[in-house]
Amino acid sequence: MSMAPYMKSYVKRIAFFMSAYVVILIGGLTYHRTSEPTELVSIGLALITALPVCGVFWTIYRLLIECDDEYQRMLFVKQVIGATGATLVITTVWSFLKTYDVLAFGPQWVAVIWFAMLGFAGPIVRWRA
Repeated sequence: MSMAPYMKSYVKRIAFFMSAYVVILIGGLTYHRTSEPTELVSIGLALITALPVCGVFWTIYRLLIECDDEYQRMLFVKQVIGATGATLVITTVWSFLKTYDVLAFGPQWVAVIWFAMLGFAGPIVRWRA
């Protein structure tokens, strides 16, 4: 079975942004740990490293726009909504645990939590469809 054109574009974009992320992250962390960058350079490294992750969100948006199969689009929208809801629940509980000094730090890496929830939501949405 061949892959739909919108999925081919999605896979290419994800591969590009994740490859760029790995290269930028390794390069940025190596530079940051082996030298003494100024605060401005550190901010620049952080922003450059975040760009491919933002690209993944854009890629998911483009998939929703380009998908010409209404049923598949509906399933993916449900997956995105489920992932977003689960992420909001997790970070809300986490924030209150921080507020009441149960945890020493608050929610970080929310994008990673969201991507994980997107992965968990996919099979659930398709199973319930």
